[in-house]
Amino acid sequence: MNAAIYARVSTDWQAEHGYSIETQLESCRAKAKEIGATVIKEYIDDGYSGGFLERPGLDALRDAVSDGLYDVVIFHDPDRMARKLIHQLIITEELEKAGVSPVFVLERFDSSPEGQMNYQMKGVFAEYERAKIRERTMRGKRAKLRAGKAICDSHIYGYDFDRASSSYVVNPAEAAVVRRVYHLYVVERVGGCESIADILNADNIPSPTGKKWSPSSVRNMLSRPHYTGHYYANTTYHKKTGPRSEKRLPRPREEWIEMSCPQILPAEMHEKALAIKAGQRTYKVWKRNEKVALLQGIAYCGSCGSRIYVSGGGKRGRRFYECGAARAPSYCPARLMEVPVADDLFWNVLEQICKSPAALEKYIDKNVTEKGSRPAAAEKPEKIARRLEKIAGEKKAIMSWFSQSLLTQSEATERLSALKSEELRLQSELAYLRSKSSREPEKIAPSDICAAVATCSVDLAARRRVVLAVVERVDVLRRDFNYGHKYIVDFKIKFK
Repeated sequence: MNAAIYARVSTDWQAEHGYSIETQLESCRAKAKEIGATVIKEYIDDGYSGGFLERPGLDALRDAVSDGLYDVVIFHDPDRMARKLIHQLIITEELEKAGVSPVFVLERFDSSPEGQMNYQMKGVFAEYERAKIRERTMRGKRAKLRAGKAICDSHIYGYDFDRASSSYVVNPAEAAVVRRVYHLYVVERVGGCESIADILNADNIPSPTGKKWSPSSVRNMLSRPHYTGHYYANTTYHKKTGPRSEKRLPRPREEWIEMSCPQILPAEMHEKALAIKAGQRTYKVWKRNEKVALLQGIAYCGSCGSRIYVSGGGKRGRRFYECGAARAPSYCPARLMEVPVADDLFWNVLEQICKSPAALEKYIDKNVTEKGSRPAAAEKPEKIARRLEKIAGEKKAIMSWFSQSLLTQSEATERLSALKSEELRLQSELAYLRSKSSREPEKIAPSDICAAVATCSVDLAARRRVVLAVVERVDVLRRDFNYGHKYIVDFKIKFK
């Protein structure tokens, strides 16, 4: 009698609690010896969820069974065959049609009507019990979070995890590095995450992984709300999308749980870092060049409003400011400007504007946004609100089509699930934008701007730091048609 063995384990937890592959194989081999069967081949699915039928080992076993290679297939338990009763019945029916007997180490399978009923009832109760265990586990985790205890160590740089109290405690050495990174990024404005990573590596400071600092490590640190002493847990959940794949989906805002931990930074420092990141004020592009472009990242075309980029370089080393829409298909007639010449012109204009606080205030009052114009940031919440209304209409239409049998249940469920995910994402984004707009943006005093410009050295890097600190946006328009460096340029500066 030829036999095949099937073993499956989906997680490390199952392997640690007696469901390891080797444990299942040993018990199945003993069962084969007990019934006098010869094991021809062993099929293994290591790390595959039993909630899906599509598994490499199981697929190969089902193909071999259909070819009549085996008389018996041995499983450790029906749960190892599949997690759902309907899948267990499908596999069992395939085996019986091929004349193959399923054998379980922990269960006795009987093909009589009474045995089939007993087998199915056990499957129903097992599936129900698994669902209850999962529900109790999730409820216990949420209760632990609401009690102010973390359910696991997320390995957050700056903290150590105290397993006895399930809480984070400050690591003094790492906390000092966190404060330094925020000071470099927010106060000194030395550049972006790439520049800060270079500084930390130059000082031989160990990274979270023990290797060199990378820009992504610094970027993750600047995004952590934990350093302010408050953060949210239970914000996402994982959904299985295949035998070995899953995706993370957002939870509704009302399910988030507010947590607390020791504070390392003031909340204002963290908010300023997020604002700088949102404005993309980094040195990612400039670090690739030996020279700094004073207006890179804050310059926009005065003709079409597109962002201005730095082009050129090469062997001759000449670099130019170029409108992003200057090339086909969206052609803009704005002319090129050589970077050093345009930078000198801009700095001269900036010094003239900032020669006194009164002159600066007069310039700001003159160039305030015209009446009737709407900034793009104000339009985004309204656009999201219109999309949410449209989603609500689409959901009603889908339910109407389903009630009229124009859609199958699976099609309706799939469409509604996609719309629900988009709706949750948009609601979260809308809440963030509204809370952000409710806070009055911090303005820099004209006297402070004038002092920063007046005391700045002639070093281009120092000028760059001052410009990034006080200037929000510059609209640039070249009005001449001269050759060479005789530029006639209009600069419209928006200060922070």
